[in-house]
Amino acid sequence: MAAKASKRKWGALKEHLTSSPPDRDAHLEANLENSVPELCIRLLQVPTVVNYSGVRRRLEGSDQEWMVQFLELNGLDLLMEALQRLSGRGCARIADALLQLTCVACVKAVMNSSAGLHFILDNEGYVRTLSQALDTSNTMVKMQVFELLAALALFNPQGHHLAMDALEHYKSVNMQQYRFSVIMNELHATDNVPYMVVLMSVVNVIIFGVEDLRKRDKRRKEFIGLQLLQLLPKLR
Repeated sequence: MAAKASKRKWGALKEHLTSSPPDRDAHLEANLENSVPELCIRLLQVPTVVNYSGVRRRLEGSDQEWMVQFLELNGLDLLMEALQRLSGRGCARIADALLQLTCVACVKAVMNSSAGLHFILDNEGYVRTLSQALDTSNTMVKMQVFELLAALALFNPQGHHLAMDALEHYKSVNMQQYRFSVIMNELHATDNVPYMVVLMSVVNVIIFGVEDLRKRDKRRKEFIGLQLLQLLPKLR
């Protein structure tokens, strides 16, 4: 029964992560079909949208053996290092905004594999770095990061713990008073309906992702304290 439940969870997560809009820039990428992981690693060391788009496409089409080799060669570390460099820059340069978006898409492709997901679950540092990508004015980047955090929190208790830890880390690094401020600030500031839907999915996962009713009630009260109820008319 446990194996079947785990398989259902993985199927639901895979469906969630693969439901992305068509890639309009598919022609603006390096052709890495059938390329070995070593080549992708070399290309990640030259951070351009073309290179990262090609790597993302290769990650999406990889099997488990290829993904394991990519991870063992520190491919995810290179992606996280790039994300860390780009975080906090805002959107002063369009090239940086596109590169950051493509980098997050590569992380999403890694998470879409069982090997990649469990690799991330074994290291809280990756999820903390991912959360720092929220420090941008690029709504598309923030939307993808929140989607990934929600997917992690939904997958299993360890993923939920890492997502909560990442929010705590973001609060500390950015000197915010509350751990859910980053979510609520975005909800208050945006009129983008798809983005609001993603943010509310994060709220729901945080509240209902724990079985302890007292913890649920505590988290619900935290969101109410950050004026969630005042937002409900806007969300209808």
